[in-house]
Amino acid sequence: MTRWVLADFGEVISAPLPAETILELADLAGQQAAEFRGRYWNFRPPYDLGQSDRAYWSAVLGRHAEPQLVEALVRVDIAGWMTLNPRTLPALITFGAHAGVRLGLLSNAPEALATAIDHSGWSARFDRRFYSCRLGLAKPDPAVFEAVLDDLGATPQSVLFVDDRAENVLAATALGLQAMRFTSAEELPGQLDEAVSY
Repeated sequence: MTRWVLADFGEVISAPLPAETILELADLAGQQAAEFRGRYWNFRPPYDLGQSDRAYWSAVLGRHAEPQLVEALVRVDIAGWMTLNPRTLPALITFGAHAGVRLGLLSNAPEALATAIDHSGWSARFDRRFYSCRLGLAKPDPAVFEAVLDDLGATPQSVLFVDDRAENVLAATALGLQAMRFTSAEELPGQLDEAVSY
């Protein structure tokens, strides 16, 4: 029986990072948008695991990042990620209330984003929130799911995991979690109902 729905944040609860955010960040970095986008993602994994803002943005810039510039880059980056998909959160909350399950959040996120999420009003809807930067583990590493299950005191079969990335869904499924790939907020209510009734 499902007791928890464990949802991803980026591009599930949040909308994809807006193109305008990438352009603004690239302008701050003094790079072309395409080059910046590649460097932004290529250097992201250590940042999600707890690397400092300064170290990450220096890597993206390819040079020492001054504190004021780091602050500006973080501010723009976080604002972009905090643009929510307007339909996902209501769908999860409604489903949780009707199905009698608790909501959890599991995100690959740096500390700055984790802090912003925790300080948002909507995050209180999630009974537990887990972030890669604080766990020192990131999806799709199986250890991240094991750590979360241990913390929740839950069996794999009692958790339904929702994520937009196929590799994360496969990793969760391999450990015995119920897992579904998020495709759109419009389809989410039906997917949740089907997954739990299966």
